[in-house]
Amino acid sequence: MYILGLILFAAPLLFGSVYPWAYGLLEVGILVSFLFSMWGAAGRQAEESQPPAWGLWCLLGLIAWAGVQLIPMPSDMVKLVAEPIYQLWQLDFLPADIARPRALLPLTVYPFATASTGLLWLCYALAFILAWRLGRSPRPASLPWLVMLAGLAVATVAIVQKGLDAKAIYGFFTPLHSRSFTGPYVNYNHFAGYLELALPLGICLLALGLQARRGRSANSGQAWVCGGAVAIMAAALFMSRSRGGIFAFALVTLGQILVVTALLSRTRAKSKIVTFGLVFLLLIGVGAHMTDWSRILPRFHRLFQEDPVTNIRWKLFKDVWGMSKQLPLTGSGLGTFRVGYPPFKTIPRQGVFIHAHNDYLEILAEAGWPGLLLFLGFVTWVLVRGGRALLRAMSRRTRGDPEAVSRALLITGCLGGVVSLLIHGLVDFNLRIPANALTWFVLCGLTVGLSGQGEPRPEQAAAGPAPPVVG
Repeated sequence: MYILGLILFAAPLLFGSVYPWAYGLLEVGILVSFLFSMWGAAGRQAEESQPPAWGLWCLLGLIAWAGVQLIPMPSDMVKLVAEPIYQLWQLDFLPADIARPRALLPLTVYPFATASTGLLWLCYALAFILAWRLGRSPRPASLPWLVMLAGLAVATVAIVQKGLDAKAIYGFFTPLHSRSFTGPYVNYNHFAGYLELALPLGICLLALGLQARRGRSANSGQAWVCGGAVAIMAAALFMSRSRGGIFAFALVTLGQILVVTALLSRTRAKSKIVTFGLVFLLLIGVGAHMTDWSRILPRFHRLFQEDPVTNIRWKLFKDVWGMSKQLPLTGSGLGTFRVGYPPFKTIPRQGVFIHAHNDYLEILAEAGWPGLLLFLGFVTWVLVRGGRALLRAMSRRTRGDPEAVSRALLITGCLGGVVSLLIHGLVDFNLRIPANALTWFVLCGLTVGLSGQGEPRPEQAAAGPAPPVVG
């Protein structure tokens, strides 16, 4: 798990790992970590191993679907099930390095991109399994701490660069394809996306510091450290001017504070809840005071002034929806939006759209309805597991079980990050940014792993399958 932790911490600092050399290191690190995990699990008893749950099968099915898209098929069959792909293979705009076989064609317009994206998503699935197992371990808080500290580092870099009016990331790297970099991220929306993942973890760790457990009092030091981290990250998020990021953070934080208050309301930390609330508001206020609202409020004001139908994103969404209607079963191939979308483009504008600016529509356009339904099945499974665990913990709070409350507090942080990126995904593509996607899948794994703690074993009470033991 140490290698996974190192990759998880370093990924956002390496420009969000959007460059091939960076996500190549990410892939190698996850594969090595998974191999070590297999080696360590080789000696476990066979009865500990359980078959994967249906949500994991959905995720693996999506990755397998990318493999199916790479299989060469008779061109007549491709023409029958996905005629636009057949026609796209006849056009000259495709990259010159792609061979165009006539007798056999794959169900993707760009096999290299589909293979590369499929491998990346396979690594995300392996990271999910590793995090799932860690969530069921005695010390599941190590990865949340790493993500929060990485978020603090990312936010600090952004604030320092803003204060120095830096013209380059880390003072030496200027992205050629973007002038809107913030902190180590090439794009401010994806910078905000990472903070959306880290901030709920900071809040849950703050609450854990206030919780009094068996045999020890509350850890005020941890609460203040996490509170300071939350203030700095919130200031950096506001500074990013990302409307989707700020909206998702505000919505999820409101829900998280309500759940945390309910979990702590009948513990010995009740007397400190008021202090926690006041300090939290003070820290958020400090973060807001550090923000130049004269540049942020006009961006939100424009949302109410412009006609949504004329918005460039809305026009793009309509194009992508039209693209999906012509490729409902296969999509254009996972990871091929940049190549597959241009023939369907109706926007009278120069330039190339690399992504659909909507995670769901992009999966639909690239993998068809089978791919989108598999992804939504995985998401539903994670949310249901986490939600059930929270309800179970709140129903038990009258028993004074501090361990159940501690797990539930961690789940609120992990689930908060998961939901934040799902909300932001309606208007952006954070799941196509390797650092953000890796962290999101790790939080999904922790949510599922933590939700399984405290339940009877499957063979005892059929309470749901345990995570698979590899090896």
